Amino acid sequence: MNPDVLVVPALRLRPEHLERWRFLQESNPDLANPCFSPEFVLSVATVRDDVEVAILQSNGGVVGFFPFQRKGRSRAIPAGGIVSDYQGLVCGPGFQCDPRQLLKACGLVAWDFDRLIATQSSFKSFHRLCEPSAQIDLSQGYQAYAAERSAAGTRQLRDCEYRMRRLEREVGPLRFVAHSNDTGALERVVAWKSQQYRRSGWPDLFASDWGCGLVRQIHAVQTPSFAGMLSLLYAGSFLIAGHLGMRSQTVWHYWFPAYDRRFAKYSPGLILLLKMAQVAEELGLRSIDVGTGISLYKKRLMNASIDVAEGSVERPSLLHAVRSARRSLSALLKRSRASKQSY
Repeated sequence: MNPDVLVVPALRLRPEHLERWRFLQESNPDLANPCFSPEFVLSVATVRDDVEVAILQSNGGVVGFFPFQRKGRSRAIPAGGIVSDYQGLVCGPGFQCDPRQLLKACGLVAWDFDRLIATQSSFKSFHRLCEPSAQIDLSQGYQAYAAERSAAGTRQLRDCEYRMRRLEREVGPLRFVAHSNDTGALERVVAWKSQQYRRSGWPDLFASDWGCGLVRQIHAVQTPSFAGMLSLLYAGSFLIAGHLGMRSQTVWHYWFPAYDRRFAKYSPGLILLLKMAQVAEELGLRSIDVGTGISLYKKRLMNASIDVAEGSVERPSLLHAVRSARRSLSALLKRSRASKQSY
């Protein structure tokens, strides 16, 4: 299927477009994560001027949306780039299109993705690798989840409960806030996260105006279908951990967790995540998406996953030729090093 395509700046989408976007998202179970919500893309567009949306139309109706962030004249990445943990078309189940024709209609020669949901089969031939994105499925309630994790042999929940009791004995009573409007607390959590980035040698998202602006924008959005979620964990009078995430109607997206390093021995970040899981059902949420990079704690807590892919859609061009040459050279060097190591 090759629909007609109209490209507009994201902030120029009309109310009927946003209504149709929400309908398509809700009709497709693969798009339950808030990264696919129009509010997320609009929030990114509020703090950046390079976010566009391709409106896909067929037989007089809108059949899909393709949000992207233009890099230069002809290359693009998903809207939000590094902060977008799920990527792809917003469309109904089973929708198919020619990705190269879509890029041509958008005036693009390349679209690079790193967390494209693998179920969008139109892009399958452009995958370079796939990996699981971890989820905590709470659709049967927290108690059922805890029993399932215990039966699977993990002690992570039990260890967290022990640390909670120790924290209460040594510091003070625990208090968990699922969502706070406190902008001062948000700034403290962002500062902790920024410090973590710098200690780890990672690029500091919050050193940029748009990164700080985005989390403030997301925090301020509160609608039934999408909301920023600032969760806080206190021990006595101390704020010891926080998490800025976002939610759709059914999914809580685990995004920017951080904690006060003075309390690191108690694993306050894990305690906060456990508290989130315990209250999710009360909030109408059926899962927590904890993302790619299956570290040990994710492996112990996850009981579901969705595959996401990394790759590029590229149309024939000089850019494509240069990239292909670079990939071939990189593959040759890897084979050469592997060959030398085998002797």
